[in-house]
Amino acid sequence: MRSLAWSVVYGALIILLAPGLSRAGFIGAGTNTETKNAVSGEADFSVSGSTLTVVLTNTGSPTPGQGDALTGVTFDISAPGTSPTLTLSSIALTSGSTIWTSANKSSTTSPLSGSWTADLTSTTLGNSGVATTGFGIFKGSSITQGNASPDYGIVAPNTFPSSSFGGSKFPFIQNSLTFTFNITGSSFTASDINSVDLLFGTSGTGIIHTHEVVAPAPPSIVLCGFGCLCLAGFLIVSRRRKVVAA
Repeated sequence: MRSLAWSVVYGALIILLAPGLSRAGFIGAGTNTETKNAVSGEADFSVSGSTLTVVLTNTGSPTPGQGDALTGVTFDISAPGTSPTLTLSSIALTSGSTIWTSANKSSTTSPLSGSWTADLTSTTLGNSGVATTGFGIFKGSSITQGNASPDYGIVAPNTFPSSSFGGSKFPFIQNSLTFTFNITGSSFTASDINSVDLLFGTSGTGIIHTHEVVAPAPPSIVLCGFGCLCLAGFLIVSRRRKVVAA
């Protein structure tokens, strides 16, 4: 029984000392200047080794037009003494999301790769980003599918199915998308990500600033779990001693 308790402790130490996954979450809400409607969204970042994952979610209310779709995100990477390069490697539906090829027809298998661009031009916003349209700060010519316009953005949950949606072009993603980037040049953590802006609509004017959501970092969670496991091991040994003494 004592060996079991120490095994639990050693296992917790291995988890604690293993290379960690850093995370950062940002939320934003405001008025979309393109449509004058209220919009909101969320961008969650996680860094593990040479991989950056960005989950982009439209958290607003259903609206009848494509101008309130979440069409991009920009951000800064402010790691002192580093200049990482990001290469967009994959785009996938986040669990629970769907692609709508019309206002009443959905799919979970339609291709997404090539429908968004990470190719920035000169910008006063972040030094990195991804968008589905070629407006303003993003090069439309870098979108390899169609004419810089397929996958028009991410709409809010419960937008579809709909008989009143006024968007004339499809497809749209309902709820959320997950973007994966390869990191080269130098490393950074999620805590180095800041100045996150959400882009709504297709004109490039729907810019919503965000603020970071404060949450326990994964190492803190692991440390808490480690403490609980140590306590469990102590209780196992104590109980064993009482049984033997009896």
